[in-house]
Amino acid sequence: MTISGPEILARTMSHPTTRAGSARGWQYHSRSDHHSKVACWTILFDLMRECDAFRDDAGRGLVVVSINRVMVGPINKTLDLVVCRRANPGSSADSASFADLVQQYGIHLSTQEAAALTKCPSVPLEKKGDVNEIIVALEAKACMTKHSASIPRLHAEILATGYLAKQAAPHCLTVSHTLVNAAPFFMSPGRGDSVNKHSQPGDANSILSMLRLAIPRQSESKSFGYDVVGASVIDCKNDGSPVTEVRGEPSPTSSDFLNYRQMIAQLCGAYRKHFGS
Repeated sequence: MTISGPEILARTMSHPTTRAGSARGWQYHSRSDHHSKVACWTILFDLMRECDAFRDDAGRGLVVVSINRVMVGPINKTLDLVVCRRANPGSSADSASFADLVQQYGIHLSTQEAAALTKCPSVPLEKKGDVNEIIVALEAKACMTKHSASIPRLHAEILATGYLAKQAAPHCLTVSHTLVNAAPFFMSPGRGDSVNKHSQPGDANSILSMLRLAIPRQSESKSFGYDVVGASVIDCKNDGSPVTEVRGEPSPTSSDFLNYRQMIAQLCGAYRKHFGS
């Protein structure tokens, strides 16, 4: 599999940016959703390269991508990124596209990745006012520090997102991706630049265990569950040093459903089963 999403995300996060009203550039800021949008972009990029069914639909102009899409339901929920089935397939030569988000989000691609993107079908961004059916709902969360204390909030947010997405669009595929920090310490921008020390790999494993055991999946629950659940593990000290993808412990092994590459394979299979044309 040609999978590079976590590597692209880590490479992009290595470059500090000014965000969330802070005068200082940070690699990660909890009050910014930049990392979530980049994570969702990379998931879709990997899906485009690896999934023939999704790539074929994109090539036929059947899908569009929407950013910060509001899913209307019992409680409206804004998703980082969704894929929609186009109500009126046709030319979108004048539309911004999925590829344009590389510049908008400051995504750092390698020469090979940039070349691969040019070979992918052009997927337009949904135009304002269009009414299209949501078929894939992507939401990315992150746990960068204070892992154990973050579990209740993170668990509640992931559950609420999946439930509300299914209420708003019962036939859509729901995807939860969590970015887990395995760095030995983390410089927190929200607390006077304080440094939080971690006990690794235990802290990262506490989040991964919660994802395995406490996030329902469709394959296990008839009433509610995510279609796909996955995680990526990085080393992000947030001190300006390079952010790197962690492939060894505590990163999920290749046989673990949380493994990022497993996540892409599962998403491709689910897409082919439910929407492949």
